[in-house]
Amino acid sequence: MGGLNNGSLVDARQNPIIYTIILVVLTVVVVLALIGLVLRQIRSKRTSAAWLESSKDAPTSQKNITNVSNLAKLTQDEIKLLKQICQHFKPKNIEYLIRDNEAIVDLCRQEYQEMKKKAPTPEKIALLFALLYKLEKARDSQLFISTTRALPAGQEFTYFDVDKNPWTLKLDRNEPQELVLEVPRPFAQGDKKPAALSKFLMTFKTNVGTTYVLQTRVLRYEEEKPGKFVLIASSAGGNQLSVVQRRNAKRKDFTNPCKFSAVKEVKKGKKSGTMDEFEIVPKKYDGLMQNISSSGCRFSCNLPIKEGQYLYLEFPIGNIDSASALCYIVMTKKSPDGKQFILHVKFTDIEVAVRNNISSYVYGFDKPD
Repeated sequence: MGGLNNGSLVDARQNPIIYTIILVVLTVVVVLALIGLVLRQIRSKRTSAAWLESSKDAPTSQKNITNVSNLAKLTQDEIKLLKQICQHFKPKNIEYLIRDNEAIVDLCRQEYQEMKKKAPTPEKIALLFALLYKLEKARDSQLFISTTRALPAGQEFTYFDVDKNPWTLKLDRNEPQELVLEVPRPFAQGDKKPAALSKFLMTFKTNVGTTYVLQTRVLRYEEEKPGKFVLIASSAGGNQLSVVQRRNAKRKDFTNPCKFSAVKEVKKGKKSGTMDEFEIVPKKYDGLMQNISSSGCRFSCNLPIKEGQYLYLEFPIGNIDSASALCYIVMTKKSPDGKQFILHVKFTDIEVAVRNNISSYVYGFDKPD
């Protein structure tokens, strides 16, 4: 009995210690949970639209730069350049500023003009354009389009018919239950258009080149007035809107003549798309540029050139009468009238200075003389 009593006394003495340890652990857990909750609330508040609106006129802080850098996924060199720009021009809260595309472009334009005074290397200017485009994409990610109600009048869509010919349809009006799209006469009166009440796909791009696919349904076709044909599509439930592509450079419509030549491979083996692996064929052919970016372009010509080939392209851009690049044909399509071939190409070998001139033209940083 004495042994049992002694054991009971030991357990009695140990239990309070165990309870105290458990209580301390639970207290620490609760405190940490409360701290985490408070930090999440602070973080949520600091990233909310209301907080940004209230602090938009505050000077840019290091924290603002860090938040923007994380959002835009900037490299260390790009972060360094962004800091330099903010220190030099002292913009208001950069977290708010990137929501205004014109403001961020203007800020980078100022830096570009300062750079040009110091004869920078082409790589330094290229870094600025890379930074600008990432900031634009960051803005675009914050303004992700999730409903057709957000589409403005004038938005252009591309529809590919059964023969894979592209047609441009323009949003005339965005009504509560309908998208009223102005369409070309040959499209409205031809047999390549989607049938009434059928579902069909269109693509469209935002300002910085994010590509969306929209699946909707044709409600009816009308000739609203002489010469104005419209396709009326549903904007009600059942539409599907999704992102399919993000370009790596901003693109701009660009209508100018160009010249192109075939190339011959002079080095055997796997092609890497550099000029020293090809010989330019002297004969040149005429083409017409349709759009351009620092990473590629689209142009039309009379020749049925297949995709998957290389060619040499010469074109004017900005103040340059003749820029050039080695290109790879990503896609070839026929024009709607079937008389032209539209080539989508990416630049595989192009001088950094030429890329910069293209970017400068696209953003309007250098005006032609």
